[in-house]
Amino acid sequence: SSDLFDRIATMAVQRALLSVLLAWTPRIAVHARSVLDVPWEARRANLIRVTRQPCDECATLEEVYKANDLVFLLFHERSLLGHHSYKGAIVAGFHEVCKNLRWSRVACGVVDIVEDKVYAEKYIDPKTAPAHIFVAEGQPVPSQEDWIKKLMAKPGDKDTMMWFLKQQLAVGWDEAGEWSQISQEVKDAGHLSRLADAHEVVIAVNLAGAQTYAVESFRAAVQELVLRGEVPATLSALMPPNGESSSSKKAAKKHRKQRQRARVLFVVLGRDGAAPQLKRGEVAAFVGGKLRLERSEIPMGREVVPALLEGIKAVTLPAVEAAAAAKPEAKASKSSEL
Repeated sequence: SSDLFDRIATMAVQRALLSVLLAWTPRIAVHARSVLDVPWEARRANLIRVTRQPCDECATLEEVYKANDLVFLLFHERSLLGHHSYKGAIVAGFHEVCKNLRWSRVACGVVDIVEDKVYAEKYIDPKTAPAHIFVAEGQPVPSQEDWIKKLMAKPGDKDTMMWFLKQQLAVGWDEAGEWSQISQEVKDAGHLSRLADAHEVVIAVNLAGAQTYAVESFRAAVQELVLRGEVPATLSALMPPNGESSSSKKAAKKHRKQRQRARVLFVVLGRDGAAPQLKRGEVAAFVGGKLRLERSEIPMGREVVPALLEGIKAVTLPAVEAAAAAKPEAKASKSSEL
């Protein structure tokens, strides 16, 4: 019986040692770098947990900046959520804005100042949390005093926060404050026509009657293709030279229109009437306001599959090439008229 007791005691010690070893063994986890790399639900919420801790939806601050040109960053104390209505409203508003910006160029990150106070101290006094900053290409974008006053007058209001972010986008990355969006949803033919007139290349898909997950999959696929550089986001031949936007209001307006025209836009048609020429599940391109003949049928499932990515590329790349080829011809025709 003593031998049995000794064996039981030995096994208990071994189990205790094993548990200690497991606790101290470094955890193996994939640190997300881009918003494209986080699990699907985190990507749908457009949230990266910015921390030095390992987890599937986590990344260090350095990794986030390295892989995402535009970052909307929140500093808060997670343990206080639900205890302060003012602070809770700001955090809730931030989450709403980030969800609204999913499938865009803006990646949202959340820092818990209890776990990663060192990150917060780079930019804010942790006592003032929750607070958010906008970072363009690794550098925080300054805010004007009147913007901050407007923001603080309506803490957590989504529309005000979106307005605030647009002002920061205009300073830090794009004077029109609109380039963060890669795709959008369109309900009617009039809206589509206006977009096709404003952008040299518009890629449209008819998803009338489709489930929400099919729309999300398409927009996620487009985001992936653009952020990974597999399809161009702009037509370089149409981009105006830098420095032309500040000479006058008229010149600035012209400059913005030129930049808008150069931006490749992807749209989801929610009704058959928006483009009767397109069957459901078909992708086609408008170049110079005219619908091209090429078509591509895409799967309308829950996931971003290779067939979806390839279907979008099959229409986008020829359209971009056609637009680029037409640019010199347009210049030549104008010259001949003179």
